[in-house]
Amino acid sequence: VVNAIPDQTLVYGVSSKYIVPANTFADVDSSNLTFSATKGDGTALPAWLSFDSATRTFTGTPTSTTDLNVIVTASDGSLSVSDTFRINIAPVVSTVAIASATGIQSSLLNALDVVSAKVTFSEAVSVTGTPRLALNIGGTTVYADYASGTGTSALTFKYTIKDGEVDANGISVGANALSLNAGTIKDAGGNEAILTTSAVTDNAAYMVDTTAPTVAVTM
Repeated sequence: VVNAIPDQTLVYGVSSKYIVPANTFADVDSSNLTFSATKGDGTALPAWLSFDSATRTFTGTPTSTTDLNVIVTASDGSLSVSDTFRINIAPVVSTVAIASATGIQSSLLNALDVVSAKVTFSEAVSVTGTPRLALNIGGTTVYADYASGTGTSALTFKYTIKDGEVDANGISVGANALSLNAGTIKDAGGNEAILTTSAVTDNAAYMVDTTAPTVAVTM
């Protein structure tokens, strides 16, 4: 082994390709090397990952969030040498939803009511600090702070409705609304979560009306 194969980070559900560099292995007696690949325990690669020995190319779309070690072996027909590298699978966001609210009445939220949003990942994640999720209330961006869920795949973010906020269509969430806010979201292997999220349209079950009622006096 001349140059160790670097570890790779793939994304759950996203197609990837990696070519083992030609200068990884060298044989002073022969340049005619054949290549093979297995899991770290010597068993076959998982079904989602394939290896083209002629081009030294790995291709696949991770269908599991389990990290794995991969052994690449080079042989000249009589002797062989191997190198091991790790494939890390980064967690991704599966769903984002407005989940519940305290104080809500007839689908209407008032000042001081607390709305909860849930972000679900492809695997369990651990959280440090206070990541946040951007909500859209009546065209204004507000931020729901991380509240709970570390060690699981579902994180809860909470926001307290303030006086003056109005949304007759219901709270929505824009695309890529999740941010770390100086915190971290990682899986058990230490892989940082991919924060890309899809937009969530207006949810009429969570409309906002903090306008105080008025009394009309007729004489």
